[in-house]
Amino acid sequence: MKRVTPVLLASLITAGLSCSPLSFAQTVKTLNVSEIRPTQPAIGADEVNYKVATLQGDRQELFDDFCEDIGAKGVKTFDSQSSLAQPTSFTCLAAVGTEPDDVKSAVIAPDHHIYLTDGHHTVSTYRALANNQDFPFAVRITNDFSQLASMDQFWSTMQQQHLTWLEDPQGKPVSPAQLPQQVSLQTMQNDPYRSIVYFLRGIAYDKPDQAPPFLEFYLGSWLRTQQPVNAQQLSTKAGYMAYLQQAAATLVAAQGSQHSTDKADSPTLSQLGQRKTVNEKKLAKLAEPGGKLSILFKE
Repeated sequence: MKRVTPVLLASLITAGLSCSPLSFAQTVKTLNVSEIRPTQPAIGADEVNYKVATLQGDRQELFDDFCEDIGAKGVKTFDSQSSLAQPTSFTCLAAVGTEPDDVKSAVIAPDHHIYLTDGHHTVSTYRALANNQDFPFAVRITNDFSQLASMDQFWSTMQQQHLTWLEDPQGKPVSPAQLPQQVSLQTMQNDPYRSIVYFLRGIAYDKPDQAPPFLEFYLGSWLRTQQPVNAQQLSTKAGYMAYLQQAAATLVAAQGSQHSTDKADSPTLSQLGQRKTVNEKKLAKLAEPGGKLSILFKE
């Protein structure tokens, strides 16, 4: 059992905020996770559930990942009673924000709330692992829009800068007022195509180094029109695997110049990292013992 030292996470948070000045793009702010607001209406629930199952089975990885995601390098100490909801029950290797590039990005709005621009699945995973109890979480503030005249101007700016995705899982527009107030599995809608695209990474597409914003949502939008899925297909491991095989084949066979949505300015499949062939070895591994689908379906 690892021993919790007197250097507690709470003190690390303070140290992380009072250390040498960071450039504005790397300003790290800590707040209760329940206070973080989303900039998209949906997440892929199966992606989150897979990650929850993985981290439930490996507590070392859980606390290591969490410390890394708050910019604190990795876990230093934890024990069998440690919990994300009890930040004094484990410690990290460094102060929060020491590695700001590892921290999820967010912006400040005129209403003075913090809006997450990256990491909705990560935050939802940690909230599920904490049984939806509150806990401190760090975000990296990339833009302070609090001086804009109104929230309407804020959301217009967010759209112009590709910092928000305002479509529901059916591809229908949503207004900012329709976004949930918190980031979690319980509050956000489920977009099955977002999870499907997650499972197909490295199989039917390779994420480019300079990836277009919302790459996974664009690919999901394309699959929704080209290879529709229903909940019944995804209710069993065999059905899920069969759909992924079909979706992978459909994606690699399409013209790379094809736009991902009906909008002329949407990224093409090539720009989204479309592969020329399916990585059959990686595809098969999804359903093998220890593979992502096996973990998702608890096999």
